[in-house]
Amino acid sequence: MLITISFNDPQVIDWQTKLIGRFVRAAIHVVADNSSNLSARDEIQEICLAANVAFVPVPGNPWLGSEKEGGKSHGYALNWAWQNIIRENRPLMAGFLDHDLFPVERTDPFRLLEGAVVAGLVRTTPDRRWYLWPGFALFNMGRLGTSRLNFGRDWLDDFDTGGLNWHRLYRHIDKRDLCQARLERVPVAPNVPVADALFERIDGWLHESRFTTDINMEPTRRQYLLGLKRNRVLDTLKALPAPPT
Repeated sequence: MLITISFNDPQVIDWQTKLIGRFVRAAIHVVADNSSNLSARDEIQEICLAANVAFVPVPGNPWLGSEKEGGKSHGYALNWAWQNIIRENRPLMAGFLDHDLFPVERTDPFRLLEGAVVAGLVRTTPDRRWYLWPGFALFNMGRLGTSRLNFGRDWLDDFDTGGLNWHRLYRHIDKRDLCQARLERVPVAPNVPVADALFERIDGWLHESRFTTDINMEPTRRQYLLGLKRNRVLDTLKALPAPPT
């Protein structure tokens, strides 16, 4: 089971559901919608219905409505989906995806769990603590040891969303039971510093990586960079080979 946490962006869900249907064959895809915009939520639901993808609205999120509280909102949605979708349905393997993450080749993300307990994109600290970025995080449910996870931010340890699982799960896992996804950071344009805007290529997936462009940046420049990212993503997806007929 792959669960996408969606948020106020029907376009990326339209692209992602189509591309997962085309390139990722061995997974049930669920969209857990965390949108604060009700019209966006309705549109995302219609997209999921057309793509035959399960749609579930995340209820009661107290952090919706503020972009600067996005990490808390995302953590709440992840915890709700973990408790009410994954633990209730008990898939053999489960994973979380960011909504602007797109497979661009035929892939099985769960192959990373062959011989591993967890897999995905690893974030680390200077003292070697680590956690999985919950935009590409995979779990071998039969080998976890605990299902009582918390995807919130760990402010004390300077971990972002998902970091509280260092204490719940990751510190108990031998590095031999971790499979790290390949990561490449790609500039969006030759004249744009990577610190301002970038793409990520993660194990055969393209990540638009919206929030690597600082929300505190001057608004006009930030909107320009986000528009540039979106156009470049669209160009990349349009250039993919046509699916076989």
